[in-house]
Amino acid sequence: MKLVNKIDIKVFILYLLNNVGEPLRFETVNDMVLQDEFVNYFDFAICFSELLEVGQISEFPEEDGSVLYFISESGKESLSSYESSLLPVIRDRALKSALRLVAFNRDGSRIISKVTECENGYMLNCKIVDKFKTLFSVELFVAEKEYAERLKANFDERAEVIYKGSLSLLSGDLNFIFDD
Repeated sequence: MKLVNKIDIKVFILYLLNNVGEPLRFETVNDMVLQDEFVNYFDFAICFSELLEVGQISEFPEEDGSVLYFISESGKESLSSYESSLLPVIRDRALKSALRLVAFNRDGSRIISKVTECENGYMLNCKIVDKFKTLFSVELFVAEKEYAERLKANFDERAEVIYKGSLSLLSGDLNFIFDD
């Protein structure tokens, strides 16, 4: 199920920003909107820019030069008029994923991955660490470098989803993996 109508995409972005309830960096908003694949990147970028331009998303500059984004009062008013147009299954799944992603980022988790050459192939090492410990670590042997690099790139882009999926598989709770 994909959102292609610009109004639906804008409502979706505003819905997530409103319900997460805290200012976010652009990268986090981007990941939050795209992670369940309801919206493609180009549509997101255009709609986000338009929402910013009309003042439905506001900016908050930080001391380090970065910018945080949040839903404005104007955005909240628009959202109240159109929120019911989003299918409940999209709203529920996306919000659940967004809250999980924001919590993951808030903990100060870092993603570390590398591909190293070894005898007869390559070792892929992937880790998620926080300030005090390793939260997740996996090491895989892969015969082809291109495949190892592709796996590394996927881990770098979706470490939180891979982590949650691994926990689901190990615990026997497959709802996360097969949740539509």
